[in-house]
Amino acid sequence: MKNNIAAQVVNHLRKEIILGKYQKGEPLIETKLSDQLGVSRGPIREAISQLVSEHLVEKFSNGRTAVVGFDILDIENLYDTRILLENHALSQISKEIFDENKEKLLSYISQMREAEYYEQRDIETDLSFHYLLVKMTGNGSLMHLWTAQRDIFRTLIDITSEVTFTNQSEIIGQHVEIIEALEQQDLEQSQKLLRKHLEEACAHCCNGKKLL
Repeated sequence: MKNNIAAQVVNHLRKEIILGKYQKGEPLIETKLSDQLGVSRGPIREAISQLVSEHLVEKFSNGRTAVVGFDILDIENLYDTRILLENHALSQISKEIFDENKEKLLSYISQMREAEYYEQRDIETDLSFHYLLVKMTGNGSLMHLWTAQRDIFRTLIDITSEVTFTNQSEIIGQHVEIIEALEQQDLEQSQKLLRKHLEEACAHCCNGKKLL
């Protein structure tokens, strides 16, 4: 239960920092956050430690913690990283491995469509779809690089989904097109589609930062 509270706190604070609700250099004070969020200081301390590891918060030798800041360029850089990692992953997926995982990819599509039907935002399924593309390479280093940023990717998708909620059918369709290109072993097309998908997601996320 405690870990779950800490996860909720870190997700909340990460999103607030990325959206600019906390300004660069602004201190994060445990007692103040504990009162604001209505939780004990333990989960706050855990959340701040996680944010330090993500380079969103800096901890000084005197124990003070302050927000590093997060701007549009940071969002663009993270999406550039995703494009590089995931497009490289596509180049490493064999036809045999794709065939073994095709049904799992399609099951994620079905879950996305079900969430759309019930007007829900299914961030975890979106993440799982993209991670499976990386996992299918069998490249441990690539998987580690991707998972190291997974929590920040989740928050960016969360922000993006708030401004694209009415576009879910189109976004799901983009995932389907990537699967179809992989099935046809058209690497160039699958990479082109993935790049377009993530570049559009980046643009929506940057727009969300400005609007939310």
